[in-house]
Amino acid sequence: MFKITKLIMFDMNSENYTYEFSEGINYFKGKNSSGKTEFYSFIDFMFGSSEDIIKKPWYKDSLSKATMLFEYNGNSFCITRTRNQNQNYLHYTGEDVSESIDLRQYKDKLNSIFAQDLQLLKDIRNFTNEELTYRTFTMFNFLGEKGQGKIQDFLDKCSDIKYSVKLNPILNFIFNKNLEKIYELQNELDDLLQEVKNLESSYQKFDFVINQVNVNLQKIGGNVWYTGRNPDEIKVYLSGVINMKNSEKLAEKRNIADLEVMYNNLSEQIKVYENSTADAKQFEKDIENRRNLLYKLQELLDENTDFSYLVHPIQKLLNEIDNTIFFSSYIISDNTVKELKKQRDQIKMEIRRNDSRFKCYTLEQKSKAIALIEEYLSVEIVSNDDILKEKKQRIREIREELKALQNSDDTKKVNALSEFITNLYSSAKDISSVVSDDIQQRGFEIKYLKKGNILQPMILSDDTESTDSKKQVNYYIGSMARHTLIQLCGYLAFLKILMENNRYPIIPILVIDHISKPFDEKNSSAIGKVISTAYETIGKENLQTFIFDDEDFTKLDIKPDHTENLVAEYKTGFNPFYIPSN
Repeated sequence: MFKITKLIMFDMNSENYTYEFSEGINYFKGKNSSGKTEFYSFIDFMFGSSEDIIKKPWYKDSLSKATMLFEYNGNSFCITRTRNQNQNYLHYTGEDVSESIDLRQYKDKLNSIFAQDLQLLKDIRNFTNEELTYRTFTMFNFLGEKGQGKIQDFLDKCSDIKYSVKLNPILNFIFNKNLEKIYELQNELDDLLQEVKNLESSYQKFDFVINQVNVNLQKIGGNVWYTGRNPDEIKVYLSGVINMKNSEKLAEKRNIADLEVMYNNLSEQIKVYENSTADAKQFEKDIENRRNLLYKLQELLDENTDFSYLVHPIQKLLNEIDNTIFFSSYIISDNTVKELKKQRDQIKMEIRRNDSRFKCYTLEQKSKAIALIEEYLSVEIVSNDDILKEKKQRIREIREELKALQNSDDTKKVNALSEFITNLYSSAKDISSVVSDDIQQRGFEIKYLKKGNILQPMILSDDTESTDSKKQVNYYIGSMARHTLIQLCGYLAFLKILMENNRYPIIPILVIDHISKPFDEKNSSAIGKVISTAYETIGKENLQTFIFDDEDFTKLDIKPDHTENLVAEYKTGFNPFYIPSN
């Protein structure tokens, strides 16, 4: 259960005024410039918005602080915000007032109230890679006057980039059907990332020891190379150096100039092959894109038999594309490129070895090099390069699989949402002519489209020649009143699914500003009918609604549980301490 019970406003002299609220619908009527929109925004301010209200004339020299009391899940809370953004208070009702907290701490405490399931928050964070809090979910709570009439990207707050960028991850989480599999893969990914981190640390040690041994082998003129897997060979060689038994003449070595030429030639070949591979892949991608476009064009033409003569050339072109020998057939295989890179690495290694031929080292330096080699050989190292590559490959596979799973929607859940939105809208058919006209369209429904967050009216096609008599087509309606009513249905439907299982960090309120504006007198009663129908399912104890409007609630067929006029003999509007300048 949720209920805001009071809002107490204090002036600069500690005089106070109290607004009292009821569960269900709270309706506030006010003429123009009476502060309806300010009241609408002030509720968001009390729940942690970062707006600096002191810059507004409504509060500048009149309001010192405001306190809100609310009940949630059997607990009563008292929250207070002052003129100073970083001087706020939050405690249980009846407790002594504690020290003030800054805005960040204030939001954190509110988040702990509305997001009681910490594991769910972790799941959302893992799923979306975003730090989402109750503040993010306020996009479902506020329908302002400026945002009315939108059925595409229909949430008002998403006109603000800080909300819009987080909408898609939230929608993916809400409608995903693979959450358990995603959690399993995410846990596996976390474990793998930790293992790779440990392996990379071990590999750095392995690489360091290898390099140090080989550097010192060069100082003693060694004709061997330490790989980490041949310590016995190095020890035998060292023994020969110490006992002066390595007197055999070293094989003739290629000079550095020849080696550098070979290295550059190999690098050039690798570059050519890699460029060819990239070009071929791009060519194949372009062909696939053209194929998809042609298929879509063919589908469109299939809908109209008048253009059937165009289908056959397109089909012929598609067949030709299918029979084309793609360049990918001629791409140099990865093994060839790997072999060239291996040869290049060997040449690079030989160049490094040859560097020591042109440097002179003293007996002392050689003795020190031998001692260091023996010390490094005593260090136990293991090459984990293959294991590391295998785990990194698995990480890439998991991330690709996660991306695919995260974009996989639960169509049953999406369809259930669409059905509820349609039912809410249809409930007003007997009292609204615009709704009645829409409902009479064959197969009318409001379909929710997650991509774009769209509420799309649909009807069945009237094309009797169509092979599919049940084909749905978009139903375009330009009426602002229709769009606003559909938008209201969308808000109520989303709040229903978000509150149903008490999983999401949502404040159970809906705040609406001046919704009557697009409606004429004959159709405005549809607003009240839609809201009352929604409450039959949601329950007034679960959702508290605040409506600010200049019309009498009876004209909207709204049955409020609490109603109040913002203008009275003792006050000019929402802020009772504000005196407008003449």
